[in-house]
Amino acid sequence: MPTDDAPTRADWDRRLAPTGASTDDVRILDVEAAGERISRHAALGRWLRDAAFEAVEGLDEAGAAEARAHGRMKRGLEEQFPALVEAVRDATGGCGHLNLQWRPLQPSYSKVRLVFDGDLEPDVFCALRRPALSAVQYALRAVAEALPKGAPFPNRPNTATGVFECDGRCLGVRYREHPGEGRPDSDSPRRGVVLLPREGDATDEHPEGEAARGIVAYFAPQERERWYER
Repeated sequence: MPTDDAPTRADWDRRLAPTGASTDDVRILDVEAAGERISRHAALGRWLRDAAFEAVEGLDEAGAAEARAHGRMKRGLEEQFPALVEAVRDATGGCGHLNLQWRPLQPSYSKVRLVFDGDLEPDVFCALRRPALSAVQYALRAVAEALPKGAPFPNRPNTATGVFECDGRCLGVRYREHPGEGRPDSDSPRRGVVLLPREGDATDEHPEGEAARGIVAYFAPQERERWYER
């Protein structure tokens, strides 16, 4: 049996396993938790600790820019753990990749993070088996669950971000929760959704139902009407 000191593809797959909220149509990944599980692997943790301190020493000796040092660490991570690179690619449908949160002043607190197209760092990743409206609505609820629990402030909405993937296409989704001021049910916050496509600019903010249909249209434009009925 492999030990925790000898990472295998199966080790990484377990750390990238979907949450219990997943269904047959929607596979949900808590992105931050997955990054934490990866960072806690014994072999990766040792490499990360040594690489982080070595990078700091390089800054002291040669005055290298932090961006270059960070880039060298990232390349080193990918070269040292190629199975992890593949596991992340497969678990995210090609939408996600590895990055490092390197802290030069606190190198022992450096860790691995998962980032997505457009440098998004979502709370939730959702892989859709098919772009049915019911599946999209379920995935949107998973993103909404990641919203902060406190009440939003005026001009500073609560936000939560997701990335949806279907057949290798990726779409960023951002929830915004505003105070319900000026409404009869002003105690209830107002929620809207912004779509963040890879190919263009972010959309305007839309109501949840309208956003769900927009996501269906993004992934299945040729079958839009049929999918809307599901």
